[in-house]
Amino acid sequence: MALTKSTELKACGAYINCKKQQRLVQFLTALRNNFKGLKASILHRSPLPSVDSVVSELIEEIHLQSYSEKGILSTLNSSVLAIPFKSFSNHQNKPYT
Repeated sequence: MALTKSTELKACGAYINCKKQQRLVQFLTALRNNFKGLKASILHRSPLPSVDSVVSELIEEIHLQSYSEKGILSTLNSSVLAIPFKSFSNHQNKPYT
């Protein structure tokens, strides 16, 4: 009896995973062509992510596209990190402070 239940549960789990994957593919297929690259990268993942995590990625992508269109992203990327330079000539044996 226990073997039958275990086999049935495995079959049920496989069926549920298959349905989740089908739902994800249907969701991605319905997206506009703007997300063609993102669709491809998601479909090449193993295992496939959940629809919920894909929706989160899409929201982030939409925000990035929005910032890019407004010119905000180019302003953010143009910042430079400046680190002061200290010469080793006078302090060769001393630690960097």
